[in-house]
Amino acid sequence: MTQDHRKVILIAGASRGSGPATARQLAEEGHHVVLGARRSSKLHALVAEIRKAGGSAEWYALDVNQPDEMREFLAFAEDVHKRVDVVINNA
Repeated sequence: MTQDHRKVILIAGASRGSGPATARQLAEEGHHVVLGARRSSKLHALVAEIRKAGGSAEWYALDVNQPDEMREFLAFAEDVHKRVDVVINNA
């Protein structure tokens, strides 16, 4: 995938359920994933796994039940990547 087609994808609730599998798949497809959830240790491990496999990922600790934290999550990704293309609410 060319850099122009790579999307910046936020996944809220990324530490459990379908979140980890979704993150792995999207990263494998060449997208950059920004993962958010309360369980920062699980996010850290998932980001390390994705990077080890050659993917691009980072994490942000948040509680999806807190609107301010969701806004901060979005602002974090926009600050780092200058855009957000897709938001997946897995929570």
